[in-house]
Amino acid sequence: MIDRIPYEPRGLAGEIFTKRYAVHPQETWAEACDRVASFVSKAESGPDVSNYHKQFNHILVSGLFAPGGRIMYGSGRPRGQLLNCFVVPTSDSREGWGKTAYDTLVISGTGGGVGTNYSPVRPRGTEIRGTGGTATGSTSLMSIINAAGEEIKAGGGRRTALMMALEHDHPDIQEFLDKKLDLGKLNNANVSVIFDKNPEKFFDQVRKGENVKLMFGGRTVREVPAKALWDKIIENALKGGEPGVLNGWYANRMSNVSYCAKLVCTNPCGEIWLSEYDCCCLGAVVLPRFVENGDIQWDELAKTVRLGVRFLDNVLTVNTYPLPEIKDTCSALRRIGLGVMGLHDMLLMLGMKYTTDRALEKIDEVMAFIKNIAYEESVELAKEKGPFPKFRAEEFLRGGFAKTLKPSLRTKIAEYGIRNCALLTIAPTGTTSMVQDVTSGIEPMYAPGYRRRFRDGEELREEVMIHPLFQQFVNEGRSVKHFQGAYQLKLRDHFEVQRICQKHLDNACSKTINVLPGTSAEELSDLYMEFLPELKGVTVYPEGSREDQPLTPLAYEEALEYAQTASTSVDGGKCRSGVCDL
Repeated sequence: MIDRIPYEPRGLAGEIFTKRYAVHPQETWAEACDRVASFVSKAESGPDVSNYHKQFNHILVSGLFAPGGRIMYGSGRPRGQLLNCFVVPTSDSREGWGKTAYDTLVISGTGGGVGTNYSPVRPRGTEIRGTGGTATGSTSLMSIINAAGEEIKAGGGRRTALMMALEHDHPDIQEFLDKKLDLGKLNNANVSVIFDKNPEKFFDQVRKGENVKLMFGGRTVREVPAKALWDKIIENALKGGEPGVLNGWYANRMSNVSYCAKLVCTNPCGEIWLSEYDCCCLGAVVLPRFVENGDIQWDELAKTVRLGVRFLDNVLTVNTYPLPEIKDTCSALRRIGLGVMGLHDMLLMLGMKYTTDRALEKIDEVMAFIKNIAYEESVELAKEKGPFPKFRAEEFLRGGFAKTLKPSLRTKIAEYGIRNCALLTIAPTGTTSMVQDVTSGIEPMYAPGYRRRFRDGEELREEVMIHPLFQQFVNEGRSVKHFQGAYQLKLRDHFEVQRICQKHLDNACSKTINVLPGTSAEELSDLYMEFLPELKGVTVYPEGSREDQPLTPLAYEEALEYAQTASTSVDGGKCRSGVCDL
C-alpha cells in the first residue's frame, strides 16, 4: 500500500471542483467525497452499507478513483440523475420525431448528453403517401433538435451535449456533411458518419474508383463516387474536426450482447456505443496515484478497480432515471464504463516518453490488468447479486469481446454469470481530470505549458498554465526531457495508443487525434483506412480550426522558463496549481 497524503484539489483544480461539483461554495473536498460515497453505498444492504461507504470514501478522498461528473454533482441531491449520457432512437413518423424531441429535452434538462442515429428517417425528397408532399429528410429533424439545444443553452441551463450521426450510405449523407462546416448549422452537436457495414468494403470502393449505393429501406436511391464521398469526410475533418467516423459494424461485431441489443449510436463524446435508451455510467481510475518509486502498485490498483466496478454498478441502482425506457434498459443490461485518467502522467512518472515502445508495452500491460480484474469483480458481483437480467451464458460467450477473454474468466462466466453486459471504456474525463490535476483519459498532455484565454465577466483574460507534473519535476530538479505535448507527436502515435487501448475495452475509446497544420488529406486518409477497422470510432482535432480556441501551447524552452521562475518565486500551493498570471 502507498503511504499517501489525502488528495486535496487546489488552485484551478479547487476552483473547478467548487464551481462544478460542490453542493454549495463551502462544501469541502472531503465532505463531497463522503456525500457521494454515502449515497452510492445505499445500493448495498445490511452491514455492507457502512462497509462500502468507508471503502468508497477512501478511494474518492484519496484521489484513486474519480466518478463521472454527473455522479459527483448529483449524488445526495433530490432526484439525483447520475448518468452522463444516453442514446435515444428516432423513427420515420411525426410521432417518432416528436418522441425524439421530447426525450432529448427531458434528458438534457437533467444534465445528460444525448446521441441519436438519424438513419431511420426517410431522405429528403421522398414522396409521402397520403399527403402528396415530400419528406424534408433527416437533417430537418437534426435542425429541430439543435434548435431545442439552443433554447436550453439560452435559458441558462447546462449546455446540451448532442451526438448526431448518419450512416455513410444514407441518401442524405452529402447534405449532412455540408450542414455543419459549410452552412454553419448543427452547432450544438458533434456530428459523425456511421459505418454500419464493414468499412473495409467501402475503402476498397474508394481505392477502385467505384460508386457507393445510397440506400433507404432496402432500395437504392442513387449512386455517388465513393472517393468523392470519402474525400469530403476527410476534408471536413481537416478543416473543422468533424465529422467523426464511427465503426458501428465493428462495435456490434465485438458486442457481448448482440443477441439482445443492437448498438445504434454513441454518446456525444464517442466512448460508449449504446443500444436504444441505454446509458453511460462513468468513472475512472487515476493511474499516476498508483506509481511509487518508479513502479506500479499492482495490488492497490486491483483493489481500486474492484471497488470502482462495484461503485458504478451501485450507481445504476440508486440513480433517478430521466425516462422509464432508460430505467428498463439500464436495469436489464447494467452497462458501466470504468476507465482511466492520467495515463500520460503515469508514463512520465515511470520515466517513459508517450511514444516509445516501452510506453506502448506498459499501456498494454496496464489495460489488460484492469480488464481482467474488472471482469473478475463483475463475476463476483453476479455471485452475490445476480447477473444482469438479459444475460444468457452461451450467447454472451459467443460475443466478439467475450471471445478474447482468458479461458479462466470464460469458465467463471459460464458457471456464475456476470453482473454487467460491458464494463470498460475510455472517456475524455475533461473537468474531472482537471479536478484531479492529471491528464485527461489516455490523452498526452496538451503541452508542458500553454496560454489559456478565458472570460472573467466581460473581460477577456489570459494566463500561463504549467502542467502540474512538469512543475513538480522542475521543482525537484529532475529531468523533464521525456515530457511531450500533444502536438509533438506524429499522427500515427495517437492512433497506436488508441488501438492498444481499444483491444482491452468492451465499450469504446474516446481519443482526440491532434492534427498539425500542413497535414495532408492523403496522410490522414491512409491512417483512417489502416486503423479504423480495429477501432470503434475516430475523432481528429486540427490545431487552429476553432476561432475561439482557448489554449495555445508554449515552446518547450518557454514552458521551462516559466516553471523555473515559479519554482523560485511562488509558494507551494501556487506551484501546484501551475498558474502564472500575465
